[in-house]
Amino acid sequence: MPSSQSVPSDPCTEWPKDPEGKLERLARAAHLQAIFRHSLIVLLANVSAGATLAVGLWSVVPQQPLAAWLALVILFNVGRWLTGRRLARKPPDDAQVTKQETLLIGSTVLSALLWATAAVLFYVPGQPAYSLFLALILVAITAASTTLLSFHRFAYPVFALPIIVPLAIQLGTDQGASHAAVAAVIPLYYALLFVLSRQIYTFTHASIVTSLTRQCHALTDHLTGIANRRAFDEFLEKERLSAVRTGSPLTLILSDIDDFKAYNDRHGHAVGDDILRAVARLLVQVARRRTDLVARLGGDEFAVVAPGTDRPGADSVVARIREGRQGLVQERMAGDSFPTLTFGVCTVTPTEADSPRALFEQADAALYQAKRAKAGVAALLPADEAVATRPLSKS
Repeated sequence: MPSSQSVPSDPCTEWPKDPEGKLERLARAAHLQAIFRHSLIVLLANVSAGATLAVGLWSVVPQQPLAAWLALVILFNVGRWLTGRRLARKPPDDAQVTKQETLLIGSTVLSALLWATAAVLFYVPGQPAYSLFLALILVAITAASTTLLSFHRFAYPVFALPIIVPLAIQLGTDQGASHAAVAAVIPLYYALLFVLSRQIYTFTHASIVTSLTRQCHALTDHLTGIANRRAFDEFLEKERLSAVRTGSPLTLILSDIDDFKAYNDRHGHAVGDDILRAVARLLVQVARRRTDLVARLGGDEFAVVAPGTDRPGADSVVARIREGRQGLVQERMAGDSFPTLTFGVCTVTPTEADSPRALFEQADAALYQAKRAKAGVAALLPADEAVATRPLSKS
């Protein structure tokens, strides 16, 4: 049985924006990967079964249609193997999952029709030895597919039904007690296989989702529920490589809460934790694109990674955070003040020579520049946030 623990390696970048939807898409991708990785086994099983059928019926059915059918089986399964090998190299992204599922179901239907054609064209009435031999091959190929196709929600019945229905009809209309007995047993047999298929899918899906959930939790900050430093580092590196390939800008916004330690000591850690969670929620609401990542780097420092965002876009994000903070000030109960925020913004169009560390250091330098500028104006600013930015560069 394919490993149910094979899951995509991409971090849960939408955690916790859309945990159920993200986990479901990743689970579907993992199911597809399990099937595509075993496409060579599918090729060998179909070709060997087809060759066995052709050899066994060569002397009793028209040879030209039989040879043509076998050639189609071989060509089709070689093409499916090459496609599956290519798709198995990288887990599909969200846009590709549906396309790959459609491809899987389409190829499964075509494979089923090939075998259903054999059940119709190469059935030999009144010849129990040959007709039951054909039935044995068809039952074997459908039974052998149970485990692998059960990794998809409904691939197995899509494959089995087009084969067993014409086979059962052929056996049922033929003479002989053995044919009638096999025709009567086949529906029950496949009903049991279908139940087994659903159990396999349920078990593997639960296993995959559990593994994905653990992976996402390992990348999640426990207090705020957003990405942690590990997830941030992985995401920033991935988006840097993507920006290098596409030549698109990449923005990093660092933010921390001004005088948070003093605020925490004055109001208590429970209130401080509530402030951290409120800031995290605010950043998630502002950075709402699926391509964005909000992370807590530690303490009172947060980060927003915005791929494909230029300088005006970065300024717009900061402006929306400012507006959101004003709303949080008004929502605070019992007249509690809400601490101010300081931002450091860096937007670059990275090259191969650049590193995530260089981007982080630029944003961090901008953050401390803003901190120093704020400290020079007043010890505490009541409502406004300072921002320092780095110019668009190739740093």
